[in-house]
Amino acid sequence: MIDSFASPTCDTPPQYQPVVRTVLETILWIAIIAAYIPQYLRIRRSGTTGISPYYVLNHSLFSTTTLALRCSHSIFYPAFNCLVSGELQGWKGYSAFLGFLAVIVQWLCAVMLVVVFICHRTTEPSSDLIEARWLPDRGLHPHKLTSRKMVIVLSSYVGATLPLSLALLCFSAHPYFQQEQPRRAFYVVFWSVWVALLCAADAFLVVFQFIKQMKTVGRLRTGGSLSIVSVGMQTVVLLLLSIAQFYRSRKSIILRKEPHMGFGRFVRVFVFVYGCFSVDIMYIVAGLGYLVLFQLCLLFGWNDMFGDRFGRIQLI
Repeated sequence: MIDSFASPTCDTPPQYQPVVRTVLETILWIAIIAAYIPQYLRIRRSGTTGISPYYVLNHSLFSTTTLALRCSHSIFYPAFNCLVSGELQGWKGYSAFLGFLAVIVQWLCAVMLVVVFICHRTTEPSSDLIEARWLPDRGLHPHKLTSRKMVIVLSSYVGATLPLSLALLCFSAHPYFQQEQPRRAFYVVFWSVWVALLCAADAFLVVFQFIKQMKTVGRLRTGGSLSIVSVGMQTVVLLLLSIAQFYRSRKSIILRKEPHMGFGRFVRVFVFVYGCFSVDIMYIVAGLGYLVLFQLCLLFGWNDMFGDRFGRIQLI
C-alpha cells in the first residue's frame, strides 16, 4: 500500500533545508526574476513583433498549472502544516516556505509577462522586418488571439485551478477530513482525480507553449522582440529549479515495503512517484524547450549580425 498521506514530523524527515542550500535557493528565486527582466525591457522598447501570443498565454497557463500542482500535492502538505502550526519558525520556517516561494515567483513572472505583452502589443509589422522580407507578402494581420481573449482565458484558468488547489492544501490536516473515514476517503479520491488532471494539463502545456513560438521564429527567420538573454537565463533557472524541487520532494516520499509487488501495485507506485516528481519533470522539459528556442534564436541572430562574412548557418 502507498502511504501518500503519511504524517511525518517537521524534523523527520526535515521539512527545511540546510543553511547552505537555503542560501542557494534564495539566490535561485532572485535569479528567476532576473531571467524575465530582459524580456520585459525588450518588449517595452521594441514591441512584441515576433513573439507569439500563444507562447505568452500558454507559458502563463503552464506556470499556473505547475503552481496548482505544487500546492495540491500531498508531499508538500507537511511543510505547509508545520508553517501554519508555528512549529517551524525563523530560518527553518523560511527554508520550508522556499519550496513554495520559488514556484510562486516563477508564476508571478509569467503572469507579469502577459501584462507587459498586452500593454505593449505590436499591431503592425516593424519596418526592418518588412524591408528584409522576413514577413509574408500578405503582411501582418490582427491575431485571432486578442488581448481580451488572453485576459479572459488566463483569469478563468487561474480562478478554476488555484483556489481549489489551495483549498486542498489548507484542509489537508483539518479535523473534518481526519476523524470520519467516509469524509477522508472522499478527500483522497477527489485529491487523486484532481492531481491526475493537473499532471495531464501540465504535460500538454509544457510542450505546446514552445510549438507556436518556434514556428513563429522559423517563419520570420528572426527572434524579433524575443530576448535571447532572457531565453538563455530561463533555460538555466528552470533546470536549477527542477533540481531544487527534486531535493525537496524526494525526502517526503514514504512507501510501505511489501514482500510482493503485483502489476496493480506497480502501477499505483509508478503513478504516485510520477505525481511526486511531476513538477520537477515539467521544469526539466520547460528548461530543455527554452534551450532549443535559445539555439534557434541564436542561429538566426548570427545570420542577421554577420551575414555571409563568416558563413550563414542554415537549417536542413
